[in-house]
Amino acid sequence: MKLKLLLIALVLFSAYAFSQTKNNISVVYGFNANSVDIHGAIGDYGYNNKTEQSYGLSYTRTLTKIFSLEAGLMYSTNKVQLTTIGPSGGIYNGEVHMLSVPLLAKWNFLKYLYGQSGIVIDHETNYTTGGILNNQSGMGVEIGIGGIYNFSSVSIFANPYLTNHRFYGRNNLMEAGMRFGLGYNF
Repeated sequence: MKLKLLLIALVLFSAYAFSQTKNNISVVYGFNANSVDIHGAIGDYGYNNKTEQSYGLSYTRTLTKIFSLEAGLMYSTNKVQLTTIGPSGGIYNGEVHMLSVPLLAKWNFLKYLYGQSGIVIDHETNYTTGGILNNQSGMGVEIGIGGIYNFSSVSIFANPYLTNHRFYGRNNLMEAGMRFGLGYNF
């Protein structure tokens, strides 16, 4: 009987403790400008800046008043354009479809502002050998700053950010853009 009471007390205490935490799940939409970092590459080619759209979900767990962790699942379509010179030169258009999992640390400051940084784990879903860009699957980095406003259990946010999808290798897809989200706090 004591064991059952202890288990019930632990379950109730855990439920109470969990209900006191701040969790947020958000629907996210973003757009940006892409560029391809060819730093250190040798050749007669270059990439023109193009656009991207992204959609996804994010989950934020507030640990302290100023610090929280964010994870998500994002899908993006990135347009890229390769230009070359020489006998077989030309302009080649392509798309890079990415499935990304950002794992970010978020620091809140002032009342409505935050900064965030962390890693992004990417998988290029449409990579083909011989495409106009190296495989972008791997690990990258992201930084951003944003603003959030909470209406009791609903929140809205805007988040300018920079992402380098692979911080190693050559011909890395980079993006600078803006995300907007609508979330539910629980």
